[in-house]
Amino acid sequence: MRRKRQRDSPPPEGKKKLKGNQHLPRPQPEDELHQWIHYYWHLGFNDKKIAEHVLDHFNKQEYGLSAKTVQRIRKELNLLGTRQQQASFETVMPYFTELRRLYPNMGARAMVTVLRQEYNLKVPEKLLNDLFNHIEPDKVKQRKYKRFKRRRFWSAGIMDVLTMDQHDKHQRFGIRYHLGFDPFPGRIAWFRVWWSNRNPKITAKYFLDSCREREGVPLVTQSDPGSENYGPANCQTAIRHRLDPSLIKTRQHRWKNHTQNVKPEAVWSQMRRNFFPGIETALEVDVTQGLYNINNPLEKLLFRYLAIPLLQALCDTYTRRYNSSPRRSDKRKVLPQGIPDLICAKPHLFNTEDFTIKVPEDLFDEMEAKYAPPEDPALQLTPPEFQALADMAYQRLGSPVVRLENLWNVYIDMLQALRQLEETQTDEFVVVLEASDSGYDFEMELIPGLDELREGLAITPGGPCYMGGVNLEREHRLRRWEVRKEIARVMEVVMMEKTFGSMFNGQISIAKGMLFSCIL
Repeated sequence: MRRKRQRDSPPPEGKKKLKGNQHLPRPQPEDELHQWIHYYWHLGFNDKKIAEHVLDHFNKQEYGLSAKTVQRIRKELNLLGTRQQQASFETVMPYFTELRRLYPNMGARAMVTVLRQEYNLKVPEKLLNDLFNHIEPDKVKQRKYKRFKRRRFWSAGIMDVLTMDQHDKHQRFGIRYHLGFDPFPGRIAWFRVWWSNRNPKITAKYFLDSCREREGVPLVTQSDPGSENYGPANCQTAIRHRLDPSLIKTRQHRWKNHTQNVKPEAVWSQMRRNFFPGIETALEVDVTQGLYNINNPLEKLLFRYLAIPLLQALCDTYTRRYNSSPRRSDKRKVLPQGIPDLICAKPHLFNTEDFTIKVPEDLFDEMEAKYAPPEDPALQLTPPEFQALADMAYQRLGSPVVRLENLWNVYIDMLQALRQLEETQTDEFVVVLEASDSGYDFEMELIPGLDELREGLAITPGGPCYMGGVNLEREHRLRRWEVRKEIARVMEVVMMEKTFGSMFNGQISIAKGMLFSCIL
């Protein structure tokens, strides 16, 4: 007997009956939706995770997005999956050859990220491992036997402490590097190359530019005890004093020696293996062929003009890739594990807090005018007189795109063109060349009359201290007997629970809480 079809019942009071397929419309505008799908696809997420994360940027009450919709949009944007692209040795080999010139020591995991983010190519890691084992088994063996030297580092959250350090391994070429690093999410705040890293105005500019992007400053900054870091220290301290008068007597910067500023040193170590070898190989051509004399002012300025923008672009690419890819999972790591940019953007997903101190834009402008004025010679790539002539010579050559492969060819052609210009033969231009290093160094004084932050055993009652708990190795060693005693007591309570059941649950919870606080 056929069942009688029931009529549609009216919707409950207070709810509107949806038309169509009963689903919310996809987010609008389309351009913004496509932008976020691009972003999360390049992070390596599947369609389901892309849909979840993309909706965080739109009104979830108004819009909806399913994994199937993401899949359809991906096809429209030509963002194909691993199976759809069907990568093979033949298709990967041209990219492999190109990347090997720049990154001779890159492993399979890193190359998977590079191919996805820079070439829109999804390749299985197993395929690259098979390719490496077939082509370069010796390098695979070398990478397997790397051992990481473990260090302890405590941090309360995002922007709890911002560390910084300089790198001078390429000073023989006249270029130097500076790094800012947030240890908690493992994110590079800045990675800059310039012709000097000794001038505190330069490092202050790096710090302020990075903090402008975050729209705030960290609780504390940290660096080696060098005068080149007086600029960031003064900026950080002045901003924190302005926003919180209770800190007026303390310096909001910590000085750490070489063995204690471990996080940026660890990043430099990674870069020495993974980033710099290809660059050094390209730059060493001048040593073998005698193309570049760093003691010649004209050659030195021309090298700055060509090499620093090129190297900065490579540094920016490395920074973007580093911040948008997770580190290898480690069960012994307590800090959050994941993609650094995602940890900073969505700390609630990692059960953490963002301690960024929000700073108004006009205060940033004030600090920049005081500690890093844009018109200062130290912040200019080359003197304006040389810049104008170099631009003229570059345009006469047809404005060629400068890469590592053709850097020295463009350098030779431009050097010949500059030497033929009448303007470079004048006495005034010679004075400009001789004064080109006037901004290499600068003596900046620290804000006087401030107490340094103390931590660990240096904390005195009523004195200035910071409770971030970084590198309290000595204090932790002195308290190990307390930890062992607490562990023994908790284990005794646990054994009692196994014997007598759940009547001691409350005592066990209290004991475990005391143990956790003792270990921290």
